[in-house]
Amino acid sequence: ADPQSGWIYYTCRSAPNPYRVQLHRVRMDGTGDERLTDPEFHHSVTMPEDGSRILDTFENLTTPPKTVELDPDGRLVRVVSEADASRMEAARLRPAERILFRSADGRFELYGYVSKPVGFDPAKRYPLVVMVYAGPESGAGAERFANPHPLNQYGFAVAWFEGRGTVGRGREFRTSVYGRLGVAEIDDQAEGVKAALRACPWLDPQRVGITGTSYGGYASIMALLRHPDVFQAAVACSSVTDWRNYDSVYTERYMGTPETNPEGYRLGSAMEHVGNLKGRMLLFYGTADNNVHPTNTHQLIAALDKAGKTYEVLVGPDVGHAALDFRRTAAFFARAFLAPSAPDPLEKALRTGRRLLAAASRASVAAR
Repeated sequence: ADPQSGWIYYTCRSAPNPYRVQLHRVRMDGTGDERLTDPEFHHSVTMPEDGSRILDTFENLTTPPKTVELDPDGRLVRVVSEADASRMEAARLRPAERILFRSADGRFELYGYVSKPVGFDPAKRYPLVVMVYAGPESGAGAERFANPHPLNQYGFAVAWFEGRGTVGRGREFRTSVYGRLGVAEIDDQAEGVKAALRACPWLDPQRVGITGTSYGGYASIMALLRHPDVFQAAVACSSVTDWRNYDSVYTERYMGTPETNPEGYRLGSAMEHVGNLKGRMLLFYGTADNNVHPTNTHQLIAALDKAGKTYEVLVGPDVGHAALDFRRTAAFFARAFLAPSAPDPLEKALRTGRRLLAAASRASVAAR
């Protein structure tokens, strides 16, 4: 507030795109409200206490950040700094593409983006990897310039989708996942992929992966298990697998207790869905993880074994709550999507084992 001029300055989400925060001012008597910034951009604003000037850093999905000084009326005084995107262009990286889609329940418009691989050619088909966290009250909350992802250098398109439960969209949006963790927000990730496939015909629907850590690991597992028609591979790190295993302060805030919400806990358990696994799954955990206990992954492994499913596991000795090394993640998706015809030694061994068992069974029957 600036008592001398009689204005109160504040930021809010008044642009048509709710992830673009704007600067407003209003008189102390509540009249004369006006927006001072361009709604085509997200604005990060700082002001001295006397309100003598405004420092505004503005950007959007395809425009790198630029910082300017404005006068108290929002008029440009000078350009302070401007990001240089020339090296991105020299590396043959393209701006990200906005994706709009409806939430799985049809109630909300959701936002996401897809970044293109280096040397993008619209005549080719590219694999897609979704980067996910998806936990309640998380998310970017603001639209910023989409820097290229390292996977773009390997020939992958990379996507991010803001689903229900994330910040910046109001109480109804945030609480729509309560009691349904592992269902509502995961369904939105699948809807985001479907929208991206419709909007970007250069994406290959048979090569869609997903990866994340912590809640993102849980989301990756649940996406692969609950939507096997959408996702073909997942790398899940330090993952919750059942909300009965996680701390009550966090879990009961969103899920209630197992006694009051038994169906929510059942549907939110990865073990409930292991029979659906068709794609490739890589699980990673650290033996010293004191946030998400390793028994989460152990329980999932036991259920996958019981269901006769094939998967991969990497373990970090004395590693805490952490993500898998990026190079291992990239290598997994490369094996899954860039060289799918290469023989999988584990699958080959399993097929050989099944043939030997079948032959032994036939021989036993013949002997009787």
